[in-house]
Amino acid sequence: MAVAVAATCLVAWAAPAQALPLSVTVTIVRVAECCPGGPIDVTSDADFYGRTTIAGNSTDFGEIEDKSIITPDWKATETVDHSNATTDVKIEIFDEDDGLNFRDNQIDLTNNDADRAVNFSIDLHPEDSRCYFTGDVSGPCGAEVTTQGNADDGDVGDMILMVEVNEPAQAPGRHVRCLHSPLWPQPGESVTITAEAFGDQSDGGPLPQLISDQLDIFFSTDGGATRQKIGGSGRQTTFSASRTAGAAGSTFSYSCLAIDRLEPVDSGWHTVQVGDPPQGRAVPVLLSGARESALDVVLFPATTNVRSQPNNPSNTSLLTFPVYSGPKDSNFLNHAHTAVAELMREQLVLDNQRHINVWIALDPAATGGFRDLRNGDGIDDTCQHQPPANLGVDYGFANVRAILHPATPPPGNANTLRECAFGGVLSAEAGETGVFIHEVGHAGFGLADEYCCDGGYFQTDDAPNVYLSSNACVNDVGNLGGTAAQCRGMDSVFDTDTNFDFWVSDPASNDLMNDNDFARRADRRRMTFVFGLCDQAKC
Repeated sequence: MAVAVAATCLVAWAAPAQALPLSVTVTIVRVAECCPGGPIDVTSDADFYGRTTIAGNSTDFGEIEDKSIITPDWKATETVDHSNATTDVKIEIFDEDDGLNFRDNQIDLTNNDADRAVNFSIDLHPEDSRCYFTGDVSGPCGAEVTTQGNADDGDVGDMILMVEVNEPAQAPGRHVRCLHSPLWPQPGESVTITAEAFGDQSDGGPLPQLISDQLDIFFSTDGGATRQKIGGSGRQTTFSASRTAGAAGSTFSYSCLAIDRLEPVDSGWHTVQVGDPPQGRAVPVLLSGARESALDVVLFPATTNVRSQPNNPSNTSLLTFPVYSGPKDSNFLNHAHTAVAELMREQLVLDNQRHINVWIALDPAATGGFRDLRNGDGIDDTCQHQPPANLGVDYGFANVRAILHPATPPPGNANTLRECAFGGVLSAEAGETGVFIHEVGHAGFGLADEYCCDGGYFQTDDAPNVYLSSNACVNDVGNLGGTAAQCRGMDSVFDTDTNFDFWVSDPASNDLMNDNDFARRADRRRMTFVFGLCDQAKC
């Protein structure tokens, strides 16, 4: 079956921003005249007013007259980016004076003789997930803390304050992506491991970043039998730690843990080959489970071009698209890393990381994409991949064999390579966001195209996302939570009549198998079915 996606169907997927807002609130609970040295005012009780500055932004509080003890509940709130390490706070309290009391006086509130104000810094992401502030006054967030001055001029007070740091409203779920870079490390190379926390993915939307209470990264040289925590942070969406790769032929393993609201989620262990493997032609660069329990994805570098007219013996010319130099080409490895991260932009994939293995092929491949090579009628009809001759011997275990190639130059679709998947082999171009995961939808999950009108259309026996009759769609759409009215028919160019040839019920936009966006309800059902087979060691 020829299944493909045209370049005109591309919809860019933008990664969510790294900075999310935190709300910092400082409450002045109580201010009182205190301590030896005489009254603040000689003719009356004090007249307090104040100012709180958070992250450089000030909030002023008006005068409360003739009270030497006040409980004003003055609140100052500012928004700061969670990615900031700390945020600074300054609190100033004054006594308003006139007549015989002369000028306004600043009240001394600390034992810091250099400054009468209260200055402290809030740690926005302590590793143990608790919130602290330190400085002229220190303590935990959410608790009342007292500070007192020590001046001997009478303008002395004590104050009770409370600090709170609140996160924005977030999706209730917890999901963690755990990846390393470079994807295929060489001996002695620095490797960065990154943990990313996400909330629940909405239907047709990207994974929302989650400010996790705690992110931890663990490292092991014995497959996780013993482990070392190599870094951790609280209140972060993303956290990275680095280690140096060992000797050629060695491996290392790592895992990530996200804890939010006391609920943990673990990525499981990923094992990585350093340098060339001791045996075989496939390099395990993200080994998460046994082969029979995982979708095994092998990434091939496109290093040569295919014949421009393979069915014309007299024309032996080759296409002239850019190619990679080999499996260790840094541009290829960057492309490979981007492809793996794209695959894990789906919540279902993140939650089934233990069922995903990724390999780098030591053998090269080539692709001409999806082209009109049969009838010369302008209709693309052949998925022209050229895998290595040892595909079955050394890569036969793979569910997905992906040929990655550099970006092809303009102008337009007529002179660029159109991606396709056939027989478990797919192609994907650097820079075409969403194409790799779309083609894995074909090769790995058995999903059919949902766009009109020159893709690959078929109906699977179990959990289909495309139907070959209207009745099949109508009879199944209720199982997906939809209605019969959502079934719509389309005509394939591969059929000469004008009757509808296939039916779909997934939404017509933001859909993985339509415009390369996100898995919708029928797509997710099929993916869940396949991961269920992996649970039974039937991948």
